[in-house]
Amino acid sequence: METLVSESEIMQSPVRSRAPAYPTMKESWVALAWFALIMLLAAIPVFVIANHVIHRKSIVVSTIATVLGEVATIGFLMWYWKQRRVPLRLLGQVPPWIYLALPVIAFVQIILRSSLYYLHLPNWMENSFRQLEMQPWLAFLMLVVAAPILEEVLFRGILLNGLLRNYRPWVAIGQSALLFGVFHCNPVQTVSAGIMGLLLGWLFYRTQSLLLCIVLHALNNAVGLLGMLTHKANMVEPPHASAGSWVAYTILVVICGLLMAAFVLRVKQTTTPPALESDVDEAPALPEPEAILA
Repeated sequence: METLVSESEIMQSPVRSRAPAYPTMKESWVALAWFALIMLLAAIPVFVIANHVIHRKSIVVSTIATVLGEVATIGFLMWYWKQRRVPLRLLGQVPPWIYLALPVIAFVQIILRSSLYYLHLPNWMENSFRQLEMQPWLAFLMLVVAAPILEEVLFRGILLNGLLRNYRPWVAIGQSALLFGVFHCNPVQTVSAGIMGLLLGWLFYRTQSLLLCIVLHALNNAVGLLGMLTHKANMVEPPHASAGSWVAYTILVVICGLLMAAFVLRVKQTTTPPALESDVDEAPALPEPEAILA
């Protein structure tokens, strides 16, 4: 006997699907909120103990609190979202020539971003950087070692890695770069870090290498730290003055722009981004009309 299955019964049949990879767009913003909350909870005890027990300088205390906050945030996200989190990818697939080119690219992208100086964005962290200049070893450990590792693990290893599974590549890369900029909470750094985040995110997408992003981030900060330590404390020259003239600076920017374009083109030619599959199962197709009659 033939049994007629109604269309409404078919449409009401349960559809099982897995949750998307962590994070979604909303969850990526919540991750920053978690960092702010953890920093608030972690920083207060550190400041109290440091200032009233061991009497350490404020810059040392704030540095320790920041590192602890980042470590705690990464640990919490990796634990809480372990079922949906995409595994970290350290090495990826990186042609050896890219690592050889990184010192040049670090210098090139710093020159290109130096033009942001002329926007005259506020620098809310200037006093902190001045204090950090007085602690060169602390500055090196914080800016060249801790920050590149922790920030890349958080923004490329966890957040971007998951966003790439849920959204189109440039949407995911753009979101991670925006989060990276906002994370710095300082107008001059927000814009600069956001632009750098686009490059780091694109390189991660093309190579799936967290190590590559860490090395480029560390080189960027090392060049910046060297410039900070070699300038006089009360005088930061505009880029065109450091280059000697507007003509020399313009020529330098054009050359760096061409080098960056050549680098991007070469990376595209020598790398293949992975075929990122959605972590959400597709809903089963409805049966054909002929199959409704069983």
